[in-house]
Amino acid sequence: MVRRELKGLGLTVTDVRLGHVRVREHLSIDQVESIKAVLEKQGFSLLTDVKVALVKRIKALIEQMLNRTYPGDQKSKFSDFLSAELNANYDSLSALFSTSEGQTLERYIIERRLDKVKELLVYTDLPLTEIAYQTGFSSVSHLSNQFKRLTGLSPSYFRTIRHEKQVLQQQKA
Repeated sequence: MVRRELKGLGLTVTDVRLGHVRVREHLSIDQVESIKAVLEKQGFSLLTDVKVALVKRIKALIEQMLNRTYPGDQKSKFSDFLSAELNANYDSLSALFSTSEGQTLERYIIERRLDKVKELLVYTDLPLTEIAYQTGFSSVSHLSNQFKRLTGLSPSYFRTIRHEKQVLQQQKA
């Protein structure tokens, strides 16, 4: 849809990805306004601030990575993945993210990983070893320490509490 709309404006679209469009032409202010208008008509918004757009792209790539099943050390994987996808130095991306979001990129990634752990604890019966593997923690111990530091609960206790709440909600229904 985005490609079609921009082509209708006479632009040559070279790349379309979630939250990112690249055109061959250098855009005038009038062209940017035209793009903004057609995108808004379709329910989209145009991000013209490159830094805001880059932070949104970083977040989208982190979500993309978290929704895959993959092995290995999450930290190096995230840094390598983000650097490759954005063709930028990870330290520069991290500095931009920290300035924009008020927290480090590493902290954001840990929080998102632990949100994924919570999701897996609540909605699956996967053992902690598999959850640790899928979310890139080096061991169940590392996962448990990070989880407890963020939530104040162990992963096993969190799962038990969530299951008890689900049972109570089902009984009320």
